[in-house]
Amino acid sequence: MLGRVTVALFFVLLVWGNLVAGVKAGLACPDWPLCRGAVLPPLQFDVWMEFIHRVIAAVATICLILLSQKRLRSYPGTAKTVPIAALGLVAVEIAFGGLVVLLELPVQLTVVHFMIGLTVFLLVCLMAAFDGENIPARFSLRGYAGIFLAVGVLLYCQASLGAYVRHAGAGLACPDFPTCLGAWLPPVFSEMVLAHFSHRLLAYCLALTIGALCAAIYANPNLAGQRRGAAALLILALIQIGAGAGVVQSGLHYAATALHLAVALAMMMILVGMYSTELSRRGEKP
Repeated sequence: MLGRVTVALFFVLLVWGNLVAGVKAGLACPDWPLCRGAVLPPLQFDVWMEFIHRVIAAVATICLILLSQKRLRSYPGTAKTVPIAALGLVAVEIAFGGLVVLLELPVQLTVVHFMIGLTVFLLVCLMAAFDGENIPARFSLRGYAGIFLAVGVLLYCQASLGAYVRHAGAGLACPDFPTCLGAWLPPVFSEMVLAHFSHRLLAYCLALTIGALCAAIYANPNLAGQRRGAAALLILALIQIGAGAGVVQSGLHYAATALHLAVALAMMMILVGMYSTELSRRGEKP
């Protein structure tokens, strides 16, 4: 139960952070750890958007500490590196959050802040999937487990590139869809256009990879237990492309960008579930 609650909190935290950026409330509380010099800030929309983001982060961190303590007791040997890494990264994330505000949202630091948060989210998903008691902590790169992990890494890279596109101001470098600047191959390759176009190309590659993986799973009777997850993953990949188009067509509306991120996080959760299911099916030793 604690694992699921912690996953949900970090899911909301990442999506809420996206909303904060979308409504340009990232500097609504220009100081840290206080907000406008007070523990409870004035009742203004942008201020409370950022303040609630900090509150969610605090609650999520407390739950992560409790979850990590449980996993440290139940995980054997090298598996303990997962909760230790999660605790270390969340401490770094808190420090980066303060720096992002105090340095007024520098692009590189903001992207790194997102990437660390995304890494913590994935580690929390792993700790929720492997409780160390009913489901022993396992790790493997063999067979389909390695493929699921590789797709997860590809999705992580895509989300990180999307964060750079967003914070570097390249979200509308290709203002049309599915073409870019009126052509399938952009006539101009500036830094912003290249970043945006690369994000689109990686999205198509990811969707094709997931489609091929889904077909392979349905063709293998030994993987019948993975078919529902594979189908959900493929559907979400197609929705994600549509959400990406919606982000462009809406002119980067904050609701569209938040949905875009939420779908990516849901895909990551499904991949972690498929990974743990595969290891349990094979009976991998901890």
